[in-house]
Amino acid sequence: MSRSKDPLALSPHWHVDYRLESELPEDAVVGKRFLINVAFAVPALVALVFCIIYHVELYVLEGDIKESEQYINKNKEAVRKIDEMQFKYDNEAAMIDQAHAWVQPQFFVSGFVAGLGRTRREQIAIDLIEWNDAGILLRGSLRGRPDQATGILRDYLAVLNKDEKIKSHFETIKVTDVGRGAGGDSLRFEIKFSLKDRK
Repeated sequence: MSRSKDPLALSPHWHVDYRLESELPEDAVVGKRFLINVAFAVPALVALVFCIIYHVELYVLEGDIKESEQYINKNKEAVRKIDEMQFKYDNEAAMIDQAHAWVQPQFFVSGFVAGLGRTRREQIAIDLIEWNDAGILLRGSLRGRPDQATGILRDYLAVLNKDEKIKSHFETIKVTDVGRGAGGDSLRFEIKFSLKDRK
């Protein structure tokens, strides 16, 4: 058999294929390696952007802090003077309040007299009101029979002790003297209002 007719004979255009198919690069448009690189690169880029934004904000904040500190240091003396003045004003205000508490009356006489008039029974006549440092003495008389007059006086004393506008200013309100009047048809009495101690 002639060599020219042999199908296995080497052609001048034929050569041995030395390519290793498994080691050839992929011929797909988007390869796996590209997708993996993108999957890792995108989060890294996002983290980098956030890191840059954070550092820019931090830089701006540090600038604001420095500016605020300069402003505070510049006005520190004025603030110290204001604090000293405030301290002096607070002390003076406390002294004024204390002086006012000592100077102002514990209660007004007009209010006390109005309270007596409001609570007074028809049979009771107020003859005299004396004021001293210890309290107030009220002298008066009461018309009526002795048994009735005593009961009316007892009721009047109870009313005075229950009346908050009067009782709030006094430690005690009590009858200190009782006796028959000159004509015998009235009962004279004395009620002492003891002032509360000032704190």
